[in-house]
Amino acid sequence: MEFAVVVKVVPDADSVGFDPDRKTLRRDSGALFLNPFDQRALRVALELRRTGEHVSVVSMGPPSAETALRETVALGADRATLITDPALAGSDTLVTARVLAKYLARAPADLVLAGQCSTDSETGQVPPQLAELLDRPVVTAVHRLIRSVHGREFEAVVDTDSGSARAIVFAPAVVSVGEKVGKPLHLSEEAAATVASRVVTRVSVAELGLSPFHVGLPGSPTSVERLVDHTPSRRKTVFAEGSAEDRVTAALAVVRSVLAAPTAPASRLPLAPRSATAVDGAAFAFVTQEAGALEPTAITALSELRRSLPRRKAIALWVGPRPSDATLAELAVAGADELVEFAADSGISSRTAAGALIRFVEQRPGISVGLFASTQFGREVAGRVAARLSLGLTGDVVAVREGPDAAIRFDKPAFGGGLIAEIACRTTPALATVRPGAFARGVAPNPPKLLPTAGLPLPSDSSIRWIDRTIDPSDGTADPASAPLLFCVGVGASSPEALAAVRAVAVPLGAGLVGTRRVVDAGGLSVSRQVGLTGHSVAPTLGVLLGVRGAPNHMIGWRRARALLAVDPNPSAEVFGGVDAGIVGRWEDVLPVLAARLGAVLRDSSAP
Repeated sequence: MEFAVVVKVVPDADSVGFDPDRKTLRRDSGALFLNPFDQRALRVALELRRTGEHVSVVSMGPPSAETALRETVALGADRATLITDPALAGSDTLVTARVLAKYLARAPADLVLAGQCSTDSETGQVPPQLAELLDRPVVTAVHRLIRSVHGREFEAVVDTDSGSARAIVFAPAVVSVGEKVGKPLHLSEEAAATVASRVVTRVSVAELGLSPFHVGLPGSPTSVERLVDHTPSRRKTVFAEGSAEDRVTAALAVVRSVLAAPTAPASRLPLAPRSATAVDGAAFAFVTQEAGALEPTAITALSELRRSLPRRKAIALWVGPRPSDATLAELAVAGADELVEFAADSGISSRTAAGALIRFVEQRPGISVGLFASTQFGREVAGRVAARLSLGLTGDVVAVREGPDAAIRFDKPAFGGGLIAEIACRTTPALATVRPGAFARGVAPNPPKLLPTAGLPLPSDSSIRWIDRTIDPSDGTADPASAPLLFCVGVGASSPEALAAVRAVAVPLGAGLVGTRRVVDAGGLSVSRQVGLTGHSVAPTLGVLLGVRGAPNHMIGWRRARALLAVDPNPSAEVFGGVDAGIVGRWEDVLPVLAARLGAVLRDSSAP
């Protein structure tokens, strides 16, 4: 067995710069370090390595990344290679995957490992794109990887969006690991003293046989057109004086005034086009989960296609067991004009689903847009389709629209959610993954009775054998996607005792319980209850944030909430800048007072 670990050297978030001419990050403007997820991938490779086997590290980046790569050799890697060239500046994920695949084709490895995502972009697109270009299976978000005695077979325990799963994976394969797989490796004093003497091989674009026109900005199908300030526009009124009762009374008065403001009526979608012309084209949403069930995010994606691109026919692509009549009706109401079905008797892999979608796109000219849920499975399928067909793929979008030149534009959060990047795509179709909760569900007028159009047979895939799947048990609180009241806990309220106390308040109020990424990563809540840039967007009537720091990458998940209230003992807490009302105090003192009054606030807000 030979192992290759694909790593990215990332900038410190506080020192990152932005190049206004290229509209890209300047990764040499501050301290650089090895992406923490990739550090974990290196640890896994070193632990799996047996006598006589080798672990190689490869990265694409600026010359300043060399120091971090020397550290990987000091940690135990047998060799490290840095692909560096001025022509690579501005490369998107597809170009990155192409360059890495080109290198791995000449230095093949049986198992390619990578981190689930990088801390500076968090798209998670490169591993599945790399797997497609190398024609290998991919397993993402792995938190345990066990090698068989035979050597080329691995049992992978995977974090899914609703729980966990176990699979048998056969090399050659690509595996990405998540945060729970283990702690990053750290250099000992003895190893640190050897870093400067370690050798890193540099490789240029020309040495890989690539043209400068096929990499960097010229070769990337997606590019940033402009950045827009996304500073929240809420009241930001903070109450720090008086008793807990006085502060709660004043804060809830602000909340009541926010909720009293008129709201938009239920989203009624535009009439469906009579037909898709060559000019108007069509758009699709991939609507199934890995287990062959309906993907909830796809419902809202269909509605957004009808809402934002009303001239285009909205096609739902279904891969799996035949959908029920109730599912067909739900898709039609959400905005689907047509359903194309690729039949399968049981669960599907990202490889088989991507194979079906690739043939669909190849045989249906005029497709202009394709949307996928930004779930683990959705990202795998989207990455494979984009890599195989050389299509632009934008991750975690929050808006889709047609530009004046008829080209598709996507909006996505950037710089931790503080800005919105407007992304232009030069390919047709343009692909994107959609963050759960980013779009609202709509209602189509006179929805058609969908009669599935038969697609081509599914390709087979025996490279992964799923053993079982486990769904996280319910904690008794309401579904965050539909609850009018949500409590959110941050690190300041994430102890087992604190979570139990908040849950005890949430259940009788019919409220949902969600958390920040750090709370989820620590095991306090399941992934399905994470709000933020790498989690879900939610749209409750009222969100109550307890012990939440208020970082932009978390607060962007609350942009569709009607009202937000935060509790924190620090009067200067960052979270107060992104909510309507803030209460200065310990959540333990404030929550009981809030709990007694929130029911009345919500009842009044829903009264006619």
